[in-house]
Amino acid sequence: MPAISPGQDGFYHPASEEEITQLILRARSEGLKVRVSGSAHSVAAAIYAGAFRPGQGGSRDINILLDRMTSVQFDDARMQVTVQAGCHLGKDPGDPSHSSTIENSLFYQLDRHGWAFPDTGGIIHQTVAGFLSTGSSGGSVQHSVGDQIVAIRLVDGAGRIRTLTDAGARDEFLAAGVSMGLLGVVTAVTFQCVKTFHVIGQETSRPVSDCGIDLFGPGTAGTRSLEQFLRATEHARLLWWPQRGVRRVKIWQGRAMQAADYTDKTGPPNAFRPRPYREFPMILGSNLPAQLAGSAYYCLIRYWNTPGLLGSITRGLVRLTLAPVIRLFVAIDGLGGPQRFWDSWWRALPMDNEASDRLMPTWFTEMWFPLDRTVEVMRRLRDHFEGGLPATGTYACEIYATRRSRFWMSPAWDRDVVKIDMFWFGHNAGDPAMTFYPQFWKLLEGFDYRFHWGKFLRDDSATYLRPRCPNWDNFMRIRAASDPDQVFVTDYWRKHLGIPPR
Repeated sequence: MPAISPGQDGFYHPASEEEITQLILRARSEGLKVRVSGSAHSVAAAIYAGAFRPGQGGSRDINILLDRMTSVQFDDARMQVTVQAGCHLGKDPGDPSHSSTIENSLFYQLDRHGWAFPDTGGIIHQTVAGFLSTGSSGGSVQHSVGDQIVAIRLVDGAGRIRTLTDAGARDEFLAAGVSMGLLGVVTAVTFQCVKTFHVIGQETSRPVSDCGIDLFGPGTAGTRSLEQFLRATEHARLLWWPQRGVRRVKIWQGRAMQAADYTDKTGPPNAFRPRPYREFPMILGSNLPAQLAGSAYYCLIRYWNTPGLLGSITRGLVRLTLAPVIRLFVAIDGLGGPQRFWDSWWRALPMDNEASDRLMPTWFTEMWFPLDRTVEVMRRLRDHFEGGLPATGTYACEIYATRRSRFWMSPAWDRDVVKIDMFWFGHNAGDPAMTFYPQFWKLLEGFDYRFHWGKFLRDDSATYLRPRCPNWDNFMRIRAASDPDQVFVTDYWRKHLGIPPR
């Protein structure tokens, strides 16, 4: 087999497991690292080997894009789909290969086949392997993509092609379900599917004090607690703006449509007329003007967290304008009431899919807490936010829940969780891992949170997480056996997982 060379974008583009094996064996012999990029929604250092950046190169190591491995195969007898790892869940507008389309995405093809996943993430730009490898999930305690995984196929660090299932090589399967790319290059995943369905729901925008949920308490006779709401609601997501003068919350919720939900407005299932969810106001038929306006404002105040004269001037501007601007964009429900929507499962459930990563880049650290500690966590945050702008920042806080997972390194392993995302506008000056997130990592560490692996992690994450992840040592044992020469272990993962040199 001829040697594989990188493309002009710097990535290697293997078209088969044999070519991936060739790259891994070359890396072993030459002391190189191998990493695979999906949609690049994770922290850059968690994705790439060396100083590599797409289109710029900058590394001798082997950075792979699986854009030539995107096939989808249906097993009608079992209602299972096997999809190659480079296939995107939906269209990825930032795909560096420019090959991602709606038509070649997994979810479009599933829906056309009459099948579905019972849940999705908040966006569906990711590749199949990228979504699984970081422990990504949607906003549901009742459903989970992880529960649908039947088999994982990968090429490990010794160049061996392996198929892992819950019934065979079970330990390896439980390790590979959330592996950060450290067990091998995932090449295909088999999922158990369900029948396609429609989703109906609504989004309200209310003051925190009058939102219909007891956000900080155990619930009252007429109002559910946040934990009760998250457990009872099939799909849900909250965006909380805690700033003084704002203190509002958007509550998105949806569920699978039943026979009684179909009306003259929706049409019947076989002649369905969708009403899409709109995350941003439509102006002249587009959501871009609203995002442009939001981006322009946040760029105007991007220096609010910096020292010196520029920071002082910007903070003065923020104090004068932040609350009225946010109130304008997060307007209280008007005479028409909440926004109501109904749509196909793969269009409705990813409620953040309209957001532009270029106009509204959103960085965050994502902490996963035991769901039964929701009241305590929310009260601690509420009290902390009384500290003003240094505590709240200028952006929102996202809250949603995830069903417990069987995979060892999932932050939801063996427990239902509530997830708290502290948002940071990506064009802000400064490094939030140094100036903003640490206050929350310290404030909430008594609640035994775990991290989404693709987002910002604390520097001492290995020390912090090991006692909070009961299968940590089991995973490390499988990792060492799967990758004896540490082909997949970059400096980033060595630091954050405490992996010693060979």
